[in-house]
Amino acid sequence: MKEQDIRYKLTVEEQIQDMLKKEIRFGLCSQEEAKKFLQYNNYYFKLKSYARNYNRNPRTGTYYNLDFAYLVELSKLDMYIRKIILDLSLDVEHYLKVRLINDLSINSQEDGYNIVKLFLQYHPNARDDIQNKAGKYSFCSDLAEKHLDENSEPKDLAVWNIVELLSFGNFIELYELYYQSYPSFNYSDYLKSIKFIRNAAAHNNCILSALKKPNSLKKFKKTKKLANILGKIPEFKELDNRDAMMKNPIIHDFVTLLFVYNDVMKISATKKARNEKMEKIRHLFCDDNGRIRKNKSYFEKNPYIRETYLFICSIIQYLCKKNQSPGHTNFLY
Repeated sequence: MKEQDIRYKLTVEEQIQDMLKKEIRFGLCSQEEAKKFLQYNNYYFKLKSYARNYNRNPRTGTYYNLDFAYLVELSKLDMYIRKIILDLSLDVEHYLKVRLINDLSINSQEDGYNIVKLFLQYHPNARDDIQNKAGKYSFCSDLAEKHLDENSEPKDLAVWNIVELLSFGNFIELYELYYQSYPSFNYSDYLKSIKFIRNAAAHNNCILSALKKPNSLKKFKKTKKLANILGKIPEFKELDNRDAMMKNPIIHDFVTLLFVYNDVMKISATKKARNEKMEKIRHLFCDDNGRIRKNKSYFEKNPYIRETYLFICSIIQYLCKKNQSPGHTNFLY
């Protein structure tokens, strides 16, 4: 490792001095308050990642118009957004399982066991995961052990058993295989995006640190179906920055999650719960007294944050409006 690549550990006091050298201000938050925040609320490496959204002097490496309070606020907003992502993702996962098993129940060509045998042949990692669950302390260990033979190989597993044992990633693979084998409408095109942002939220990754410089951009591919759908919506046709916004993986995947959630939950049994949850999200994001706008003045001069907020808010308002329309049936087909 080159000497210039080495990052030495810093005490909290040294972290403050490092920020001062980079011209991060302490106008809205005193240095003493910042020290307490770094000691008890968040750590420097993670907090400073939000500074990626701010421009730097290329010669000196110092920041333009960045106060420590802005980083604190972004870390707090990030927490709220991660909770929304996890909440919606869990609902999507559950109701995709319900839909899959319901489709299976009326499919005279499939008994529920054959597709699992095929799945385990194609995805041996899922077999290994089930065996691992049976062999260690796990909430699913009893169920996994019940379905292993004397050689610790999965036996007699049907779709309704295995979905309780699979990770979300493995479930997506089973879901895709089923609908490839028995074509009908499904959400396969959108699920890798949901998995990406769900995993980021579950691992407490900094969602809002990549608005200016997106992560994983080289490996990212937009969902063409969603891009086409957005392009046909009158409210979004005139948005100059729509394509630019949807090229950012985090924004793209969050929008994907919002659309899939609202579509999956459109049936009468879940519509009321969906509308109530979306109204809370709309209030959080879009109302003047919602938490997202509490310190909006911090970000009025930052185009990356401001434009992202306006775009996401327009998506949420559109979804809520359509949810209240008596004639509306679906978003994604």
